[in-house]
Amino acid sequence: MNDEMRIDENTPVLEETTNEAAVTQTAPVEETAAPVAEEAEAVTEEVAELIAEEVVEPVAEEATVEVSEPVAEAVAEKPEEEMTMEELMQKYDHPVRMGQIIKGKVIQLDDKEAIIALIGAGNDGKLALDEVSFDDSAKLTDLMSIGDEVEAKIIRRPIENDSFYILSVKEVQREASKDELLAVLGKDETIPARVKEAVKGGLVAFYKGHRIFIPASHVDVNSVRDLKQFVGQEIDINVIEAEERRGSTRIVGSRKKHMLKEKQALEGKTWEELEVDQVHEGRVERLTDFGAFISINGVDGLLHISEITHGKIPKPSSVLKVGDMVQVKIIGIDKENKKLSLSMKALQEDPWKNISEKYPNESIVLGKVVRFTDFGAFIELEPGVDGLAHISQLSHARVEKPSDVLTIGDIIKVMVLDSNEKDKKVSLSVKAVE
Repeated sequence: MNDEMRIDENTPVLEETTNEAAVTQTAPVEETAAPVAEEAEAVTEEVAELIAEEVVEPVAEEATVEVSEPVAEAVAEKPEEEMTMEELMQKYDHPVRMGQIIKGKVIQLDDKEAIIALIGAGNDGKLALDEVSFDDSAKLTDLMSIGDEVEAKIIRRPIENDSFYILSVKEVQREASKDELLAVLGKDETIPARVKEAVKGGLVAFYKGHRIFIPASHVDVNSVRDLKQFVGQEIDINVIEAEERRGSTRIVGSRKKHMLKEKQALEGKTWEELEVDQVHEGRVERLTDFGAFISINGVDGLLHISEITHGKIPKPSSVLKVGDMVQVKIIGIDKENKKLSLSMKALQEDPWKNISEKYPNESIVLGKVVRFTDFGAFIELEPGVDGLAHISQLSHARVEKPSDVLTIGDIIKVMVLDSNEKDKKVSLSVKAVE
């Protein structure tokens, strides 16, 4: 006990000794130590007990801290999935603020709404379907179950008539997806975006809550007249622009960019494989007055109006429409200048074949008046076979011009005077059947 008292009293005693030594620096050490020892022994038992109480209490407190700190660290280091609800509440027990991302568990659920027991909040949260999914047709019961853990952002605090925090999973996704969009900016990587509407000048699509504008010139490789056909579709796009504006990000996308790259790669391979006389199935991409452009494995070839059918047609659109799949034969190819000539009629039977057997001389047949010349009228016997009725064979009376006695489109009887397969000519007479 006396030893403990001496140790505990060392500090004040030494301080006095030090001070005294400072005044009398030449005093011997032994002379200084003797009065210190005598003063220590003179301390009363009452004072010793008082000092002992003051020393024991801090030591006890210090011992308590040394035991509790490792326990606290063990709780902090424990994975959240292994924590009890009480431990989670303790970990997240701090004031809840607007915009905070908070965790909780689903305790009540239907198709449109879920109630979430929030960790570290005094009230539960409410989560609506339209704050979970970007798909309007989805059901909340298909997206989550009772007991599921949820991470959501607080977008409204409890109010007088509603004790729930209003939550949003979409807003959490929106924050994370912004980084995803910026990560692919200007790169060849694509993201899937769902087209919501067609507006003036392009399409409006969304990716995880972010609005993306796709200019009409970036919707397809070729010009698109009806943008509404893309509404509701999920399309792959490249992010070509991203600009911060008043707290939001303006994003511009392109469907054309990756389509053009794929088309160029496919074209290169196709040009290596194409040869004259090959037959391919192609898609009608565009129509003009002089023909149709047919796509064959990414390569566009020209199907001239004269190669669509053996018969005469006013314009390609009278026989074909965009999107049609047709069989065509390659009749000309220029790989150096990337030109391809196609024909549909080359795959059709030549109507002039065995013409003399189909239309023997002096036979009476029906024909359609299709056009006039100064020297007569051409009468179509079948698509691709037109016969000439000379002006002298139009009537027994004198005829100044064919239109005096015939009308374009009339179906009339004529006699075959002569048919020539080699020269592809048929001579007809109208007056022979009058």
